[in-house]
Amino acid sequence: MPSSAIIPTVSWISLKTDAVIALRIATAADCPALTEIALAAKAFWQYSDAEMQRFAPALTVTESLINDWESGVLEEADDIAGFYLLDCRAAEAELMLLYVAPLAMGKGYGRALFRAAAASARRQRYAHLDIAIDPHAEGFYQRMGARQVGWCRALWNSAEELPRYRLKL
Repeated sequence: MPSSAIIPTVSWISLKTDAVIALRIATAADCPALTEIALAAKAFWQYSDAEMQRFAPALTVTESLINDWESGVLEEADDIAGFYLLDCRAAEAELMLLYVAPLAMGKGYGRALFRAAAASARRQRYAHLDIAIDPHAEGFYQRMGARQVGWCRALWNSAEELPRYRLKL
């Protein structure tokens, strides 16, 4: 079981919305909602239907992924607003997925999720957090302190390259 499983649910009040926010570990029951959020957030960037069909397998959250990777699910007033999945099985930690529901964007939830994922990797004594990012998200990851270190193949198309970013922890 990923070490994130030992981290309890953390709650706070959002200064922007006055809503109760909670960050917790994902469960198998969350998989459909997390997949829906990932697809909706990706579609926010107005990809074509054909492109979205190509992305769907890589954005489908399964019980296996929940069991193999560390996770954080951000809830606003008991509704899932975003999540991350973090792979800490290799030499460097890798942020595999981080998505915020389109209606929850702009509330600082992406930043909260990113910081939680980075803190988890840091607790495990990783030196860096690697991220293969959607080009539309480059500004976000730059604001989080990550810098481009190269390119990598997209999970949905080995002929497509994505910017590879790294955060020094």
